[in-house]
Amino acid sequence: MDLKNKRIIVTGCARGMGAATIRAYVNAGAQVVGMDQSDDDGTTVCMEASKSAAGQATYINVDVADKASVTAAFAAAVEQLGGLDALAHPAAIHRSGSASEVSVDDWDLMLAVNVRGTMLTNQAAHPYLATAGGGSIINFGSISGQRAEPSAAAYSVSKGAVHAWTRTA
Repeated sequence: MDLKNKRIIVTGCARGMGAATIRAYVNAGAQVVGMDQSDDDGTTVCMEASKSAAGQATYINVDVADKASVTAAFAAAVEQLGGLDALAHPAAIHRSGSASEVSVDDWDLMLAVNVRGTMLTNQAAHPYLATAGGGSIINFGSISGQRAEPSAAAYSVSKGAVHAWTRTA
């Protein structure tokens, strides 16, 4: 994979798939801004990825479920990068709970972060990608969005919505 000089935002960069995505993109030569709410972990992932790689990563805090936060973070990232070629959006949260036991708080939180966060980040990226003449938005779904998940009902619903949004957008 050659991403030399590509300008990319990666959400959920502090751990898991987001951290792995940062490392892969920076190793492939990309200029990356990682975003998360876990400032210490996000900063560490970006600094470590940049140490011996072809590209570079920096960190910006974002709450993907909050429009003002997303708008400000994306504006800062695009200014720093000098444009935008791609958004990788793995940011998500998971809470266990069957359909009969999931709490309203967990339901609302997962839909806010996983679904609204997908919409907000995609909408924030779109005008910058259009200005650059095109680019890519990569939303991270899950097999949980394609099959029944009895122990993770709300997570399954949220990832199903991410799949539907991505097909539609």
